[in-house]
Order: sequence, then structure tokens, then C-alpha cells
Amino acid sequence: MVLRSAYYFARLRKKCLPLPTLAIPRPWLATRIALGVSASIYLASLNNLHGDSESDEEPSASPSPDRSTDIEPAPFGGGFTVDQTQWPLPIRYLGDPPPPGVIRMYWYSRFDTRIRAVTRGPRVLMNILDGDFVARANVSDVLAQNLWFNLESLFKWYQIDHTNPQPVEFLHEPHPPPEAIQSQIKIAVKFTDDFILKHFIGRVFSSLSKKYAPDGIRSTASARLISALYEDDVRLLHVVSLGDMRALLGRPRTAEDGTVKYDVHVLSVDHTPDNPVEKARIEKLHPGEDIIEDGKLFDRPYTRALGDGKLKWDVGVQTRLHNDYLGAAPDPKVKTPPYIDTEPDVTTIKILPGDFLILSSRYLGECLTDEEVVGLVGVWLEKNRSSNLYLPLDEPPPPDPTPGVVITPEELPVDLKEDKTVMYRRWNVPKRFICTDQTPTMHLATNAMGGADSALRQALSELAPLESEGNTKSLGIGIVFFQ
Repeated sequence: MVLRSAYYFARLRKKCLPLPTLAIPRPWLATRIALGVSASIYLASLNNLHGDSESDEEPSASPSPDRSTDIEPAPFGGGFTVDQTQWPLPIRYLGDPPPPGVIRMYWYSRFDTRIRAVTRGPRVLMNILDGDFVARANVSDVLAQNLWFNLESLFKWYQIDHTNPQPVEFLHEPHPPPEAIQSQIKIAVKFTDDFILKHFIGRVFSSLSKKYAPDGIRSTASARLISALYEDDVRLLHVVSLGDMRALLGRPRTAEDGTVKYDVHVLSVDHTPDNPVEKARIEKLHPGEDIIEDGKLFDRPYTRALGDGKLKWDVGVQTRLHNDYLGAAPDPKVKTPPYIDTEPDVTTIKILPGDFLILSSRYLGECLTDEEVVGLVGVWLEKNRSSNLYLPLDEPPPPDPTPGVVITPEELPVDLKEDKTVMYRRWNVPKRFICTDQTPTMHLATNAMGGADSALRQALSELAPLESEGNTKSLGIGIVFFQ
């Protein structure tokens, strides 16, 4: 306004040319641009690669974790951090006690798995990541924050006060549809992966020296994800699968003989070369390339993952890393990357009374069938329903008063299917289970690694994956019991 007034004053004195029309964008467009820039700046601040980690106060009471793991109290970190002592922490929990629809959550982490749980209001988010990337960077916290930030933004958008007059374009249902939630989840996962690869490699190439070369090597690692978002107010469960992780839902029913049995619902999607759909997708994207051998893609048992820059960067980037920044030489078979995808599959299901959810890494599925996993949790539940399950959070569970009874797979409260697992065959022992552990996650870990064979259990528990000749692998388990 001041500029235009000054111009007209000068025009009256000097009779200049008319003032040209100023192209001013519509206010709504300008607002959208400003919001987009603000959101980008905010996310960048959350994901500061080498900045100080933000922290929230620990909750005074959180769901009781497995007492078999040593869990150090730590803040829920905001983004990557140079404090490498934070990276190995297996479990972090942030937020309030679980909503009324959740009886209790349990978790177990061994070696290269990370579990991150967030609970606020009626929503619970649990993430399990598996892979060598979780020990090289704080990717588990970055992913958890990006998922939570995107989802909370969506829910706040749908919680507009409808008692006040609203423009037509702002009117919508009071709760986001499952499709919108699934879309936000996919955006958050894709954003995390883009940030990992682009930020890491950008930092490396920003210097002519090899100062940041470790970042380039670090981003060649990978991590797979299984995640679950539960909305207690509408009793909807959304399961996110990326890679070869597993999600199972156990649902009780009364059999004809009056006993309780459990139906098994597989909620995850296997992103592996053994999956015909995934194999066909890879072959269609890379015709004529012989890249799948013995059920593996470039010696990897998965087709989708976070990170894994060797199969996502183009050959030029990998060559530069190799020549100037200590990176490995590009695989000669890599011709048309990317070969590894980052889009997760999201499954939504309505939760019924008595349901329970099991999230796990690949190793559990190599030891036990889906039916055995659900059946074992059912056995533990029947034994501990009136004791450990409803125990107050601040009170330790009582010792098991009775010795374990050996259970065969046929005695589990499920309808068994063909057993295609490999580990018990490798160990050359029959499957015989016990129920002596005070938490269901430790109960599953015990029976996955030897069961009733105490000598085998002890041997496997002493072997780290790198020295076990393939007999043990990283193991992460999360279990949620619903009202």
C-alpha cells in the first residue's frame, strides 16, 4: 500500500507510465505454501542427523516389559544422534498408560532388534525393527516419530470443533477413514527412508575429505519393520509390514466340545522372494536380470526394507563412494536399481473382545508355525489369566508354583497346518513345549529356542548370531492383549 501510494504521488508530479499489475497469489495458496515450509522445517528439526537428541519425561507407569531384558531408562530421542550409546537400547516407551481397551503389552528384544512403543489418549503405536541398521543409527526412533507425527496430524485434522461454522471444504467425518490412515503411514515410512538415504549421502558428498565417510557406509545397512496402530475409540487395528517380519492375531472361539480354541489371522505380508507376488513384481521391474537365486534377492531374504543403499543408489553414486569415501565396490550385477522397495503393506481389522496381537521378527517364524505361536500364547493365557495378566504394573509377578508340563504341538488349542519351519529340523530335535515363563514374550522365545530341551535352550542362549553358524538370529517379540 505504501509502495502504491508513493508511486501515484510520483506519477502526479512526473506523469510516469501506469503502475503495472502486481500478481499476488490467492491467500489460501500462500497459506498452503507457508504451512508446507513450516512442516518441512519442523520435520527437519525432528530428524537432525547429528544434533542433540530431544527428550520427553519418562511416564511414571508404563506397561510391564519382559524382565528377561535389561532396559535402561532413556528419553524418546528426536531424530538421529551422535550419542552412539543410545543406539543399542533395545526398548523405549513413551506416553501414557495403555487405553482401557488394552489389558497389557509385553515385549522382548534380543540382539539386532529395536522396539519403540508410544501411547497417547486412545491410540497405541508399537514398532519392531530388525536388521543391522538399528545398531548403526537411531533409525528406530526416527521412524517412530515420523509415524506418530503424521498420524497425530491426521487425527487432529479430523477433530475440528463442528459446533462452530466451518467452510464447506473443511466439513468431514469426525474420524479419518482407514484409507486415509493407511496413506499417512505409507507417507511416513517413505519419508523416513528418503531422509535416511539422501541425508546420509548428502552429508558424505558435502565434504571433499573422508570425514563423513562412515555415514555412507552406515546407510548401506538395512532394517525391516512390523508396526501396529490401535485405536481404542473405534477398536480398529492397523498393521504395517515392510520386509519379512510377522504379525498374527489370535481370536478365541468355543469349539464343539466346549473347549476354547484360537483362530489365527495373519495380518502381515511377506515381502520375500519366496512370495510369488513379490517375485513377479521384481521380475517385471527388472526383466532379463538374473537376480533371484535360492529364494534370495542379491543374497537378501527380503524384497522391501529401510536403508540398503547398495540396492537403491544408482551405480554412479556407489562408484563415487567406493573411489573417494571408503565404500565397497558396486556389485557387478547391480544394473537398474532400485531393487529394494520401501512401500509397506497396511492391513486393517476390527478388534473383538479377547483378541491378542503378536508382532515378531523373522526368526520366530523360522522356529514356530503361525498356529504354534498363537497356540502357545493361548496356553500361557489360560494359565496366567487370573494372575500375571492383571497384576498391577508396579508389582512383580509371583514365582511359578508348578513345574512345567511338556506340551506337544497337537495339544495346542489351535487347528494345526503343515509345518514348514526349518530350525527344529536343523537342530534334529522334535518340537516339545513348556509353559513356565511369567511373560508371554519370554514364553515364546523359550519355546522357539529349544522348548522342553533344556540343553539345547542353554546352548542357543549362549550363541550370538555372528558365531552361531546360523542357529540363532536376532529376535524381537511384542504382544498386546485386548479387552
